[in-house]
Amino acid sequence: MNEYLEIILSALLELVIQPFYWAGLLILLLYYRRQGILERKLFHIRLHGYGGLAARALLGGLCVGAVVSLILAGLGFVLTPGGAAAVWITSLLLLAIRIRFANFAYAVGALGAVQFVLNLIPGLPDDGFWGSVFGAIGGLNVAALLLLAALLHLAESALVAWQGKRFALPTYIPGKRGRPVGAYVLRMLWLAPTLLLVPAEGGAISLPWQPPLNAWLGLPEAAGYTLLALPVMFGLPEATWTLLPERKAARAARRGLMFGAALLVLALGAVFWPPMTVIAAVAGIGLREALIRDGVREEEGLPALYAHTGRGLKILAVQPDSPAEDMGILPGETLLKVNGSLVGTTQQLHEALRINSAFCKLEVQNRSGESKFLQRPIYAGDHHQLGFIFAPDDASASERPYRPLSLLGLWGVRAESGRGLAERELLLPPGGEAAAGTTSAQPAPVPAVARQAEAPPNESGSNPEKTEFSS
Repeated sequence: MNEYLEIILSALLELVIQPFYWAGLLILLLYYRRQGILERKLFHIRLHGYGGLAARALLGGLCVGAVVSLILAGLGFVLTPGGAAAVWITSLLLLAIRIRFANFAYAVGALGAVQFVLNLIPGLPDDGFWGSVFGAIGGLNVAALLLLAALLHLAESALVAWQGKRFALPTYIPGKRGRPVGAYVLRMLWLAPTLLLVPAEGGAISLPWQPPLNAWLGLPEAAGYTLLALPVMFGLPEATWTLLPERKAARAARRGLMFGAALLVLALGAVFWPPMTVIAAVAGIGLREALIRDGVREEEGLPALYAHTGRGLKILAVQPDSPAEDMGILPGETLLKVNGSLVGTTQQLHEALRINSAFCKLEVQNRSGESKFLQRPIYAGDHHQLGFIFAPDDASASERPYRPLSLLGLWGVRAESGRGLAERELLLPPGGEAAAGTTSAQPAPVPAVARQAEAPPNESGSNPEKTEFSS
């Protein structure tokens, strides 16, 4: 038992000092830091600390890494250091194109296709730098890697069901005819440290059972093994402007489970019939794309949930630890009256709150269309809008859909201004968009102009333009 514990601790130490793990950790932190910057640009206040989001992602990744490592050790899955480097370099190249390519299925599919092409080319060099590269790719067991990708995707589905709601983050996105629409984006990205077996002469450990994967692949059992630490990134971006975040997360988990099962069947087919390997690798990418497209298609043709209807103010989100959260107000509800006065704009909300600066009485329409009456004292330091984040109006800024999010895009955030220069200047604090990204957690009241009559939900942008999560 001591030798097993020693080799596990040694592999974990290797994980902490290897550059791939720190690269993944940096990407994870930048990904969630970007959300905080975006919230300040759109709402002029930060709703979520990126440290907390990153910590949840790391916790979920640790759980997945432990479970997947045990399953793969039981199967006898092995990977060489050169193969691990090939997987990570491919993942980084794909991340440079789009963040959603972080899923392991894309890297394995790309490597499977490249390996197939290289096998068709005669006379490739077998020494020097390119010889090492071609050797690492040619020596990959793509069928076994597809098994790993399938297991990771099944684990991803479990994480979406477990943590998906916590990663549902509010935003504004461009809708039909340029009208902004409130939405929730499930920005889910995890980093899972896995420990994989490496066959080695005089390895520190031996397996007390016959690995079934070796028998399936017709490989001889190695005399000894060491452990290789391989950090793996995976994630599933989803957006909803027609459903509550918890329902969207549940649907995404079910779709992911079906995809993981389909990829597992393809991987097993490649294990038992090697000519199917390249088909399974490419099909894995196609299925993953179909999974994402299906998540977008289920939103089409449905009325936007987070859009004003002309009666009250539709609530997109509430600030944590705010009066609104204290009163139990939920996203998707509608604020109808404040201190007995009807409210249809944020300016009317501010005027109604000034009627009684020490106390507020609210009438709120819940998600079922029923009214509820709430009241609460107002204390010094409370948010000037009681912590409400409302659905956007025509002058609201929105996430800029100029291109899908890439690795370089993590360093900055761009927002698209609302319609009308005068309206935009009133909505933004002094200094414009730059001031919206300051560190002030309690901005001064921001006056808003009266909106034009709002369109009904089915005309207010149920089909947003493509953004990072839908293209």
